[in-house]
Amino acid sequence: MKRRQWDTRTASDNQGAVRSEAHRRRRVWTWAIIVGLAALVAIAGRAPTAWAQEELFVTNGATNSITVYARAANGNTIPLRVIQGAATGLANPAGIFVDVVNNELVVVNSFTNSITVYSRTASGNTAPLRTLQGAATGLNVPIGVFVDVLNNELIVASVNGFSIRVFPRAASGDTAPIRTLEGVATGLSGPYGVVVDTLNNELLISNISSNSVTVYPRIASGNTAPMRTLQGAATGLNSPRNVALDLSHDELVVTNFTTPSITVYPRTASGNTAPLRTIEGVNTGLSGPRGAVLDVINNALVVPNFSNSSVTVYARTASGNTAPLRTLQGNDTGLVQPHFAAVTTAGAPLASVALNNLAFVTGQTLMYQATLTPGVTPTQVDIYLGCLLPDFATFLSLVQASPGVITVAVGPSPVPFLSNVTLIHTIVQFNYTFGGFEPAGTYFPYAGIAVAGSNPFLPANQLSLAVQPFQFTP
Repeated sequence: MKRRQWDTRTASDNQGAVRSEAHRRRRVWTWAIIVGLAALVAIAGRAPTAWAQEELFVTNGATNSITVYARAANGNTIPLRVIQGAATGLANPAGIFVDVVNNELVVVNSFTNSITVYSRTASGNTAPLRTLQGAATGLNVPIGVFVDVLNNELIVASVNGFSIRVFPRAASGDTAPIRTLEGVATGLSGPYGVVVDTLNNELLISNISSNSVTVYPRIASGNTAPMRTLQGAATGLNSPRNVALDLSHDELVVTNFTTPSITVYPRTASGNTAPLRTIEGVNTGLSGPRGAVLDVINNALVVPNFSNSSVTVYARTASGNTAPLRTLQGNDTGLVQPHFAAVTTAGAPLASVALNNLAFVTGQTLMYQATLTPGVTPTQVDIYLGCLLPDFATFLSLVQASPGVITVAVGPSPVPFLSNVTLIHTIVQFNYTFGGFEPAGTYFPYAGIAVAGSNPFLPANQLSLAVQPFQFTP
């Protein structure tokens, strides 16, 4: 098909005069959403050599070690590799984050107020690639960590410092944070777990001293009050140790150390809100759960248990007094008072789409985020990003014309965002505010990965396809 493109920075509608008011309004709508794409951001990390392995990483505070297993390890299984020894700089390692874009393993050391970074495949008595440590960092018993690859930032929660400190992702040495969130108004009280919601531009913190989850704008700093606080007897929060987000299902997951339990809420829950579901009881195997992680690809919840030195795994939707799907535990595992866990997944390439809402009206802003994840082996693909309009016949396709330049193609068939490329971990976002002149109905934002050079409409060519519809009412 003939492709029509606009540079989002200098877009202009050069079509001829419309022949009817209906056509004019349709073209105004097309122009408006194209202009809205000016906020589009695309990130593609350097292709890692072999990051796509199904692995489970666990920090062990008592032995100053990181043990790594096959993702589905069960029973008394020996680790695939162990990071341990004087050269590693590990000292009561707590929070852990696997940065699959940069192929790095980021670890918090609460005893030495430091962040150490290793190659993802590091093993043995290996020195870190870099260490963030010193008076200027302001770290005070750091526990939780999150790497925001979209904004290239490192976020750390200090439980004793009652603060959240944000650094450049690759910060090292005695580097001061680029911003700090702390003060009485923040409501921070023993901040432990931290997660960044890049879709909704929010920062979520679990606070062990006040049994709460506080939420802020992503770039909040200083003595800023939270946007909302989840707290109260009905919440079931009891020394909450970690917080995780499931953007696909718009849910918030919290581990509670003292109860012990896992509580799940709507993502935007606030006040004294009861959980949607709770995993709790003797059959669960929970025993001092700490840094749980969501494995969204395998629909699983992975929980390290500090008190009985185990890792238990549940179905994402598990509730009640439910036994785990599997339990990693025993002398051969090397698990000793595990703190946090991280999971990498692999298999077929995966495309996913998340939206900030499923229904919009005039004046509201749609926020779209597509995530593309490579599979086990390097794959040449075509990437499709965009939206099928309510007429069920017109595709609005996002196209990367060159690095930093995004164009748009409108027509009866989708046009690739990128063609014949080796798939790497990629995140694409855009925002659009509805003006009220757009056609009402159901829209179908999509992200797809197809065999390079193939017809994307044929199911056999679709390596992965994600669609997240929403409704618009003027």
